[in-house]
Amino acid sequence: MVNDRKERKSERVAAFEAIVSHYEGPLIRYASRIVNSEDAAQDVVQDTFIKLFRKWQDALEPGPKISSWLYRVAHNRAVDNIRKQSRRRALHERHATEQPESIPPDRGEAFRLDDSAVAAAAALKTLTEREQQLVILKVYEEKSYKEISEIAGLTTSNVGYILHHAMKKLAVALRKAKAS
Repeated sequence: MVNDRKERKSERVAAFEAIVSHYEGPLIRYASRIVNSEDAAQDVVQDTFIKLFRKWQDALEPGPKISSWLYRVAHNRAVDNIRKQSRRRALHERHATEQPESIPPDRGEAFRLDDSAVAAAAALKTLTEREQQLVILKVYEEKSYKEISEIAGLTTSNVGYILHHAMKKLAVALRKAKAS
């Protein structure tokens, strides 16, 4: 009986490690696009996997159900992180107004983005937080409307509506950037 428990636990750990291996990269990419920080994204994904290990009762195997659950939890954790950071940022900005201005070091050509990437990032920032998250899921993560609806907790038609208007806003922002 003790051996059976150890064996089941060992199988669960192996299945969990396989899930982590399968989803870690895509979840970090998704979270880093939301929180704009690789370190924060890793924290978000780590919290997501901890919650998976503690809460998930079904079989630990890759598939649409676990994928949607993981993206939803990562999404919620990322939003929580953004809110936490915005509170911290407000505090730091108050203190920064009292400090002299500094110039960041030049990190070299390898760290420069081309103009179109900079324009796209700036255009994305013109969208609301919800629109940004849905565009990231659709464009960068290549999720279907159904998957996005499960992740974001919206109806499929609502996802389509928001994405339609977000893409129109992006097009206008990109045209303005190009005209400048």
